[in-house]
Amino acid sequence: MDIRLLNFFVAVYEQKNLSRAAEKCFVSQPNVSNGIKQLEEKLGKELFTRHKRGVLIKEEAHYLYPIAKRIIGELNGLPDLFKEEAYKQKISMGIALGLPQEFKKEFFKKANQAFTPIEWDIRPMSRDCEINLLVREWKYEEDLFLPLWQEDYVLCIPDGHPLLKKDLIELNDLSGEPFIHCPPCEAHQQCIGILNNTGEKWNTVANCASKTEVLTLLMAGIGITFLPEDLVKPWSGFETRPYTGPRHYREIGLSYPQESLKNKAIENIINLFSIEK
Repeated sequence: MDIRLLNFFVAVYEQKNLSRAAEKCFVSQPNVSNGIKQLEEKLGKELFTRHKRGVLIKEEAHYLYPIAKRIIGELNGLPDLFKEEAYKQKISMGIALGLPQEFKKEFFKKANQAFTPIEWDIRPMSRDCEINLLVREWKYEEDLFLPLWQEDYVLCIPDGHPLLKKDLIELNDLSGEPFIHCPPCEAHQQCIGILNNTGEKWNTVANCASKTEVLTLLMAGIGITFLPEDLVKPWSGFETRPYTGPRHYREIGLSYPQESLKNKAIENIINLFSIEK
């Protein structure tokens, strides 16, 4: 389909006159008239009825007009589509569950301020994503990892527990206390290492599949546990206490395969946050 024919059609439809349509298109009237005939032949429909003072618009022309306007608009917009200032770079990004909202907000705020425009395709973390925001232990083996933040695990003790009378908890104080574990948790081995530091025997009262369920049992007063600091901030029914012993934390950052750096937007983001480190 020749876009000139659509331009002739739109001009005749809007002007309702072949001569005025020709002036608008900067061509002769015969050119417009012949163009309309060609278009009608291609469509197999008559669009206008000619008379001395102009044309009458037929039902088929009413149907075609918005379609023709849209097509012309899209074709005219093609030269601007890939201009550097208008072209949106796309990133498919996976985000792991349970990450602090403040960390995620900080990442997107910095990235968008430095590089615009970016079209984000946000999904749950997976190998299909070009880049993932997650905890280091969750990254895929072949991926690279850029740490962004560290989040401490804190010792959480239910309300009313006698240990809350102490400002600083010694690890020996935890001996025999009911303890809630989360074996799938990225920091489970760290937690066990801390508890085993004194050689005492621990009283496990629950093993949970997620940190959310650990939090539920903690607030119910079932036992004590270690949880990420930002996860516990909004909740009540327990208090946190400092303890003597190794630091207990998790690293949150960007995980990505080497080939993802072929996407210029991802390369820019990795460079940006690498410099900040």
